[in-house]
Amino acid sequence: MKHLHELYIMPNLYCINQITDQSIMKKFYLVLTIVAVIMTACQQTPKPAPVDIEAEKAAVNEIIENMYSAMKAQDVETLLSFYTEDMIGLGSDPSEMWNKQQITDIWKQMLADTSPEFNSFGDRFIKVAVDGNSAIAVDQYFMPMFTDKIPFRNAYHLVKKDGKWIILFFNVAFIPKNEDIPKLNAALE
Repeated sequence: MKHLHELYIMPNLYCINQITDQSIMKKFYLVLTIVAVIMTACQQTPKPAPVDIEAEKAAVNEIIENMYSAMKAQDVETLLSFYTEDMIGLGSDPSEMWNKQQITDIWKQMLADTSPEFNSFGDRFIKVAVDGNSAIAVDQYFMPMFTDKIPFRNAYHLVKKDGKWIILFFNVAFIPKNEDIPKLNAALE
């Protein structure tokens, strides 16, 4: 028969063993966590490939030029190929917010029997993002078929898709000179 003190010591040893095992596991997890943090922190982030901003500007400019050429040639299908499927277009009227199907219908009607004339002024402004994946382009022009008194400004947001530039968004706006605003206000009264 076991002695009373042996019965008392044995369960305590078991408890001490459990406590020791738990302490070792906690220390093990703590060390493992520290190692993981150090390994993650010490990894070098890959450097992005350098972007030739001037080459990207030239590519964006070519897209805009080709788009205007397609419009002048009344080639709606080619014109549409420069736009994403989920594009958004804003016209000069507050009610004009178009998706690709709506702008397709408008261009087919507008270009059915008229080749628009664009009388550009000033330089085209193109800004390419540092990562080379998005850009904006801005043109200013007169479009005599609508008015030869108030200039227009088009702003485009282009994105790279499968390595090619494509237009995601455009905005068409009348841009009267500041000194002409009182005349426009008077004409609208």
